[in-house]
Amino acid sequence: MFTGMGIVFLFLVMLIGAVKLMASCVTRFFPEEVQPAQVAPRAASQSTAVTAAITAAVHQHRAK
Repeated sequence: MFTGMGIVFLFLVMLIGAVKLMASCVTRFFPEEVQPAQVAPRAASQSTAVTAAITAAVHQHRAK
């Protein structure tokens, strides 16, 4: 019984080691490319009056 449990435990330890080794190889040889942050363009239909109204509403909500 202890032999079987030992073999399973050894297999799981080796499996964890193999997964960590593969993960380190992938990150080493295939690093992720950094994407530049994209700023969303302001909607053309949104006027300064609408922006002022939204700002005033947020300010009033936070003041409560």
